[in-house]
Amino acid sequence: MPYSIVQVRSALDRLPRVRLGHLPTPLEPLPRLSAALGEVSVSIKRDDCTGLAMGGNKTRQLEFTLGEAVALGADCIVQGAGSQSNHCRQTAAACARLGLDCYLVLCRDDRAPGAGEVAQGNLLLDLLFGANIRWTEAPLGHAFEHEKTALAGELRARGRRPYVIGGDRGKLLGAAAYVNQMCETAQQLDGTYPDAMYVCAAGATHAGLLLGARLLGLPFPIRAMAPIVWDYDVPSAVAETANALSAELGLPLEQPIRPGDVGHSEECVGPGYGILTREALAAIELVARTEGILLDPCYTGKAMSGLIDHVRRGTVRPGSRVLFVHTGGTPALFTYARDLLEG
Repeated sequence: MPYSIVQVRSALDRLPRVRLGHLPTPLEPLPRLSAALGEVSVSIKRDDCTGLAMGGNKTRQLEFTLGEAVALGADCIVQGAGSQSNHCRQTAAACARLGLDCYLVLCRDDRAPGAGEVAQGNLLLDLLFGANIRWTEAPLGHAFEHEKTALAGELRARGRRPYVIGGDRGKLLGAAAYVNQMCETAQQLDGTYPDAMYVCAAGATHAGLLLGARLLGLPFPIRAMAPIVWDYDVPSAVAETANALSAELGLPLEQPIRPGDVGHSEECVGPGYGILTREALAAIELVARTEGILLDPCYTGKAMSGLIDHVRRGTVRPGSRVLFVHTGGTPALFTYARDLLEG
């Protein structure tokens, strides 16, 4: 038997949490996009409207990761990712709101400003929020996470109490946020369920949505379009996070989530992470010009390109109802101006 929304939320309430987002976010129909695509009905869950620092899915996750940090008595936060990280931008804003010092380790990638160039997009906002930035040449992955851990060690040596966002714990708490989001979405759907949900995800967001749907007995598949190709088995990692969270919440499943249950696709990544594809550019333009909604080049534009491709190939059958989860990323658009205008 599935759990009720009340039961799931009661379990989530046992986790420390700080309130950061404007929730619930809207769930809206997209009639003009639907008409442009043909015989499908597309709706959108607007997690770009979570409010913090121009919104995005990480605001939900930070409610739980920073909730734990505050409960543990942390006085500073360490996070890191690419130079145009949405997670880092929202972390910097959340730290400013909570009075925590924010330390960001950023990868000096091809979106980082060169000598004499002005910071733009997410990086500009990181600086405005007062984040302390350390640049690294380490690529995203294990070496990069070591850089974050090393910085935390330096802070401890100076008498600080850092909390590092990342690792298995970060994934589990991030997933908790999206179990909560699925409760919210289920209430908004009110029994009128889509035939599929599409989202750009390859980690905590996907694990939380998958577990939330399983706990609540929701009947639709979650098709996660990855923004990056990781060097590990993503379906196994997502299933592991979801099952660990189920245990921590005290909400056992009749059958554990298996890697084969994880709808993971890397078909829209293109040449690499953060590289705008022609298909993503077309999707961004189509949604902007039919609905006045902005997608981003790195995440949601690629996920929407996957949805469009599935409609055109018949994977999404005529007459289907589809729910697209908008995970944010708007500030990054400004660092892709040349690609967007000359693509």
